[in-house]
Amino acid sequence: MTPSIVIIIPYGFNDRLMNFPEFTLGRLLARNGWKVTGIARKEAGEESEQDTHGIHVYRYGGSIGGALRVLFLCIAARPDVIHVHMLRNNRVGAVSATLARLFGITLVFSEAGLLHDHYLVEDRDDPLGKPILYGKVARKFSIRGFRNYFFHFALTHADTAVFYSRHNIAIARALGIQDVRYIPLIVDCARLLSEAPTRDKLATLPSEAFALFIGQMKARKGWDILLRSVPLIERTVLPAFVFVSSSSRSETSDFVALGEELSVRERVRYVGSPSSADLRRILQKCALVVVPSRYEGFGLVPVEAFEAERPVVASGVAALTDYLVHGDNAYLVEPKDPEQLAKGIMDVMRDPALRERLVEGGRKTLAAMKSDSAAGAWLDFYRSMLRR
Repeated sequence: MTPSIVIIIPYGFNDRLMNFPEFTLGRLLARNGWKVTGIARKEAGEESEQDTHGIHVYRYGGSIGGALRVLFLCIAARPDVIHVHMLRNNRVGAVSATLARLFGITLVFSEAGLLHDHYLVEDRDDPLGKPILYGKVARKFSIRGFRNYFFHFALTHADTAVFYSRHNIAIARALGIQDVRYIPLIVDCARLLSEAPTRDKLATLPSEAFALFIGQMKARKGWDILLRSVPLIERTVLPAFVFVSSSSRSETSDFVALGEELSVRERVRYVGSPSSADLRRILQKCALVVVPSRYEGFGLVPVEAFEAERPVVASGVAALTDYLVHGDNAYLVEPKDPEQLAKGIMDVMRDPALRERLVEGGRKTLAAMKSDSAAGAWLDFYRSMLRR
């Protein structure tokens, strides 16, 4: 009998989020004989229903529609497993977790970073800077705390919480989650390279060597830390810096203001929302990739740098340190320190042997993430869920 799973994620199963865990794991299961159904919010230009990489995806316009779809699947298809990814912006995930409990379906929960939870932290942009607020998470139902309880339902009521970043394990256990597992993230580098017309982002790139930042224009991604490091980096060592962001098509006002304050505007290029194909080409053109985050749930940007065979300079924060090793596959620096970041960037740019060592380390790390043994650990996990 064919095993079946429904995977719920707020946004996903598309080219832009090709390397995200829910899509990668869905592809793995589909390749290994599972019937995989994906549920995600519909974004502009997407079809309401499609088949992609062996996954049948339903996209909903509103939460009620998404919840009804999951209810229909629970009744008509009776999946073996429901796997909810992420808490934030995922009302359908919370409803799906409730339905899994009602219908006796095995419920699995995953989150890239539990400290994205606004109940657990005082500052989501710098969650490691202050104590975690474990007591703020509602585990028991009450009228007053209904929103809190519903928000966390998939985490607190899952049969198993499985994480691909180690730093989540201690947090989940401190919250009283009974069955908590860590399995390293896998990748298959199946990013689609669409031949559709693009906005020609490559034309805006500097002609000289440049460092590349990829991420949302939010403080936790550390774009401001990198910008503050620019005047500390000798122009002869590295002339230019490119910022790629999916969260804003044009420069944000705080980005512009800080660039003018630091007098670095002429060394900086901003590229908003490139196509997947253009992003790959930008990665291949850059001199190195910089990941100056204050916090990451996992951090896929270094993986994309490894794929493009580019050296990585990154903050030594959870969960980047799950798989980045200083001097082996990345140059790690103290977080929130523009001077240390500038030194790390210049050290890498000045040392060809170091760059090659980091690139080679990245190749080995990527190979391990793509290995049969890494994939097998996830397949074994999902098979074990069938015996629940």
